[in-house]
Amino acid sequence: MPTTPHPTRGVTACTRCGAAIRWATWGSGPQRGRRVPLNSLPSPSGGLAAHTTGTGGLVVRELDQDRPNPELLEWKALAHWDSCTGGSNSQGQRPSSRPARRRPTVQPPLWGGQAGRR
Repeated sequence: MPTTPHPTRGVTACTRCGAAIRWATWGSGPQRGRRVPLNSLPSPSGGLAAHTTGTGGLVVRELDQDRPNPELLEWKALAHWDSCTGGSNSQGQRPSSRPARRRPTVQPPLWGGQAGRR
């Protein structure tokens, strides 16, 4: 019997589209330990199985041929990258985790000298 996650605990908003998401970590495979955003509610069309750990973390695994259905205490989840409507994410690339750096427009004078004087 699959379970469902708490409706509001651990839910944040996507910075691109504003949808409710949950952050999970991969539990196995080559991406073990990497974070992935999930839609906050279970999805019958999801290709991932998510479950809550004893300490309140969320762990996700991919549904494959060996284990095609969610097991006890797991629910089907959909990666938010597949359903995000904000921005131009058409190539399927993940958004950058931080904005680009900007250079200052005016260079401060060196060693107490006045700007513009040589």
